[in-house]
Amino acid sequence: MPLTISVIVGSIRPGRQGIGAAKHIEAALLAQGINVHLIDPLELNIPLFGQRFDYIPEAERSPELKLVHEKFTESDGFVIVTPEYNHAYSPVISSLLNYFYHSEFYYKVAGIASYSMGPFGGVRAAIQLRAYLGELGLVSIPKILPYPIIQTLLNADGTVQDGAAGAGQLADTSAKFVSELLWYTKNLKAARAAGTP
Repeated sequence: MPLTISVIVGSIRPGRQGIGAAKHIEAALLAQGINVHLIDPLELNIPLFGQRFDYIPEAERSPELKLVHEKFTESDGFVIVTPEYNHAYSPVISSLLNYFYHSEFYYKVAGIASYSMGPFGGVRAAIQLRAYLGELGLVSIPKILPYPIIQTLLNADGTVQDGAAGAGQLADTSAKFVSELLWYTKNLKAARAAGTP
């Protein structure tokens, strides 16, 4: 049975660059035969986090929130795509993910992709995000996939811009990231099937 991975876009602001990164990752996963849920908060009518999904009465759960819950529950792994805002990850991410917890995330895998308009690719945000994901019960893989100077690297559809300076390095880094993500996802899926602590 194919693996399923949710790729979560971490920005909703006008002119956001993260949609290109998310689609770049989506394409790389699809090329490996992975089922992908591209979760774009901009397209969802989900309010700022108020209380956990499990505590919301059934009649008050929006169709969009139910859909995200369903996709997260069936996902074997996640890729969180975060911009760097003031040296931190996006509040869009925590507002969405805080709705969920144990049955959706525990003993599953998360990869972190970060981006910025500067040369470091948002890695300061990625490092902070790792601790947060651990508290949700997710195991984050060692590799981070940074997209430096993303505005000259990727198009909005996830393709690499013609003549982009970092194209070769991105191809190598993303291939290694996907390989590691799938190794962890496959093995933790098998471990969950055998029983969890």
